[in-house]
Amino acid sequence: MDKIVISSQEVTEAKSVPELPIRVETKLPSAIPWWAWVTVSPLVIVLPVLCLVSIVLRVALRTQPPRTRFAWTAYLSTLLIISGFLTSIGTVLFFSLAPTPSFVSTGLSELDERTNFPTLPSSTTLSNIDAARELKSLVVVVSPAAQSFFGKREFLSNEFGAGMLLQATPAGYLFATARHVVGARDWDPAKKTPRVLVSMASGVWSGADVIAHHKTLDLVLLWIPRYSGQSTFLQPIARAQEGENILVIGHPEGLKFTTSSGIVSRTENDVLQISAPVSPGNSGGPVYDGDGNLVGVVNSTMDKAINPNAENLNFAVRADALLHESGWELSREGQRRFSDWIRAASAVDHQQ
Repeated sequence: MDKIVISSQEVTEAKSVPELPIRVETKLPSAIPWWAWVTVSPLVIVLPVLCLVSIVLRVALRTQPPRTRFAWTAYLSTLLIISGFLTSIGTVLFFSLAPTPSFVSTGLSELDERTNFPTLPSSTTLSNIDAARELKSLVVVVSPAAQSFFGKREFLSNEFGAGMLLQATPAGYLFATARHVVGARDWDPAKKTPRVLVSMASGVWSGADVIAHHKTLDLVLLWIPRYSGQSTFLQPIARAQEGENILVIGHPEGLKFTTSSGIVSRTENDVLQISAPVSPGNSGGPVYDGDGNLVGVVNSTMDKAINPNAENLNFAVRADALLHESGWELSREGQRRFSDWIRAASAVDHQQ
């Protein structure tokens, strides 16, 4: 094809095209009447109804001109998108800001309604059958309280351990468990105290505050207020002796309130080595002697996956460490409750 060359003279002589009159386009009426906008728009707050209406309109408008069908399709799609966003936001807000579900109680009615507690230490050595019957009622399931995104609602986490009742007073209940069960590694008493959920044999959960955290030992104290009842209880604590028979109560692998027996194999500083079998779920649970005294708090076991030759090597923190006033970090509430506990325990020691 030959190249076409236009000279500058030809460009200069070129005349501009005269302006043509503007063509006015005919304005068509809206494909969706105003009353339809007013009727359908409020349905964005009810997504299921909007979906149903959209299906009905799509079927009803299948014989309409393309312009009408496309206008309704765009309009309904926009409403469905808006409604989806509103429904999602509303669902998140509802489940986050809704009141605490009914399975989490403000108190422990099982303890509130009790008229008596076991008399401990027992005047005679308890058999394993008697010990299990008497002492199981003092053991609880402990689970860290997980919180919703907005921090307004507590619910169960996937972790749990055991704990035991130390003292029941008209004001409330003091429990002990292992520190790693509640996950209070960075606990700061000046800030809001961690929360845990506690339940007994009935399975009704109650919220408890972590009021004391031991700096070096795997121990924490929990507090639950009391709303009725006057029965009192004080758990006696004894120093463990090597070779004595013991009973462990806990929830190994989710088998709640399981008992196992053994002996104190070894003592060293604040640690007990015990032969009673324990598994995940026993952590924080009590180690009782034959008289019902608390001698230890379960905190670990040797993992055979790591040490294949390990056989039944289990460990607990000595319970008498609970009575040492040094080494604790206490919340404001914890200082008062811990002082009451130490004072009551000291009074019993003096009487004996």
